[in-house]
Amino acid sequence: MIFLVVFFMLAVFLVFRNKEVLCPSNIVFGSYFLYFVFPCVLFYVLEWVDWVYVLPWGKTNDWSTLSDEAVLSYAYVFTLFYGFTRLFEVLLVRSSAVSLFEQYRVNPLVLFVFSGMILLGGLYFFQVTGGAEAWFSNYSDTYLENKKGYGLLNFLLIMSSNFLAFVLGFYWKTQRRISYTLLAFVLVALVFCAYIQGVKSRIFYFAIFFSIPWLTTLRLTLFKGAVLFVGFVLAFSFAMYFRSNGFYSTPEMLLEYFLSYFNTIFLHDMILRDMPPNFLLTMGYPLNKWLTFFGVPSEDYMHDISRWLTSIYFPKQWFGGAATQQWPVETELYLNYGNYLFWVVPIFVYSLFICALYSLRYRLGPVFLFIFTCELLFFLSMFRGSMLQWIALFNVIFYLMLWGGSRLLFVKEKVHVQ
Repeated sequence: MIFLVVFFMLAVFLVFRNKEVLCPSNIVFGSYFLYFVFPCVLFYVLEWVDWVYVLPWGKTNDWSTLSDEAVLSYAYVFTLFYGFTRLFEVLLVRSSAVSLFEQYRVNPLVLFVFSGMILLGGLYFFQVTGGAEAWFSNYSDTYLENKKGYGLLNFLLIMSSNFLAFVLGFYWKTQRRISYTLLAFVLVALVFCAYIQGVKSRIFYFAIFFSIPWLTTLRLTLFKGAVLFVGFVLAFSFAMYFRSNGFYSTPEMLLEYFLSYFNTIFLHDMILRDMPPNFLLTMGYPLNKWLTFFGVPSEDYMHDISRWLTSIYFPKQWFGGAATQQWPVETELYLNYGNYLFWVVPIFVYSLFICALYSLRYRLGPVFLFIFTCELLFFLSMFRGSMLQWIALFNVIFYLMLWGGSRLLFVKEKVHVQ
């Protein structure tokens, strides 16, 4: 069964793939490749070579023990998401990226000021969360535990640094004469932000946002896809070594870590075994979080489905360090839309939403291209989380702030047509 699903996913992608790199359907496939195809194949390859596990906890996720329902639910959701997004991409998209990069330039002075503000904000965050002693002596615990009470600042730093990486890429792509002093200053701000924001995901996100001007025109081939995957694996491995304070220090340990990290289907299988399907069980969790800003109290673990389930299945992780396991979107669908037939509705709506943004990404200026990319990456994270996250409200507010200041940072030039 499991090999049939792997073959099905690969075949669907190879036959129907969109040759633009940054598009919703490729995000769908990328997610299922990372969380289903890749770890599944890796597990059975290690089984075939009689791999001796070197990590202290040994083999944690045995793919041969998965239920057929878990495997088929992954195949079902993949089919719906990929089918809808690919259909809407064909029907809605008509624009080109070329004119966007011809029409706009970055204001270097505003870029310098913006970078300085982010760096100052990062230094303040660094100091109030423990300072040099805490961050350099116990990075992992400081990153996980000392951010409490500074959520808004952390959010602003994350989103602003993402935008800074995007602007830097846009500047590099479109500027006729590049200031390497400005470039170095921006890089210092980004490296520092990456350090205080967890390194692992930041490297990936900064690379994506910086590369947008090139990724938008890059045609996806199998070779380029393989190169992107290898690059992701190397970046992920480096970041994991750094974030674990050097614990994952050998290729063997990092290889085994992939099996334990890409574990969402096993978490979903636990829910299928322990809980019946339900309707709207966790849909109100984002509202719980929003109400706290108006003085209505609620427990932190009731703000997100993965937090809630972590508090049940891994209480030491949540109550000891506020760390979470990430359940897949299949779990949210199972607990909120009951019968598999009803899963079609939210998947259709979300696919239409992300593809509508996709169709407008070049029409409304550079900031909207950044907004689309943010939502595309949230779309990727949705596959190990929730369709509606409480942070979405803050994202919208941040987008509006960017939109308001976009004319200061991006200067529109007249394009002369001969």
